[in-house]
Amino acid sequence: MSAALACAGLTKRYGRVAALRAVDLSVTPGECVAIFGRNGAGKSTFLQIAGSLIRSYDGTVSIFGEDIKRASLETRRAVGFVLHDICLYSDLTVLDNLRFFARLYGVANPEARAIELLERVELGTRAASTIRELSRGMKQRAAIARALVHDPRLLLLDEPFTGLDEISSQSLATMLREFANHGGTVLMSTHDVERAYPVATRAVILERGALTYDRPTTEADLAEFRHAYWTVLFTGNTRGAPTPEPERPRA
Repeated sequence: MSAALACAGLTKRYGRVAALRAVDLSVTPGECVAIFGRNGAGKSTFLQIAGSLIRSYDGTVSIFGEDIKRASLETRRAVGFVLHDICLYSDLTVLDNLRFFARLYGVANPEARAIELLERVELGTRAASTIRELSRGMKQRAAIARALVHDPRLLLLDEPFTGLDEISSQSLATMLREFANHGGTVLMSTHDVERAYPVATRAVILERGALTYDRPTTEADLAEFRHAYWTVLFTGNTRGAPTPEPERPRA
């Protein structure tokens, strides 16, 4: 089975600054991979490269076995993404936005697909509202519906839990699990350990552009991962071996 996404030696520089440093990562269908890291760690750059929004880099990146720079239109259309820009038209209604993107991707029944997804992200009652009328959390849900409208096989999500309340977060978590359970692949970047780690099947940490941790979530519970994550953040450890927590003096 071809990897949904694979990169080898992926390096991206902005002048003297290395946003990504020789990253090797392979993600297979059915996985839900969470990339954790502080602001500026390289998470968004990685997703933008994976989504073909950045095409200048060193190393190789492929999706479903095809080099991303030469991938067929059909293969590139198998990707859905939600980045910081929600990519929706502010003056159009939520329903009109989804219908537009469904037609753009050649969905057989744009109207039915749009209505189905609005119900799925719990925006059915706001179908006639313009995007600018929605709250931040509602806009995020609409963006997620837009990313799913063409039934992609690979979802790229940048901070997907941003602006979502607890109920919406749980709904999104359920959607991502179902998507992966049906053979889809999820790659999300986040610093929200509490919400993302329980959803993920695999956790990755980027620190200063380097991959420092890559393990299935079954190998560490939330508390253990949280310790490993904060160790990386506080020590700047980029070699993938979290240092032990120092023993605290007894009172």
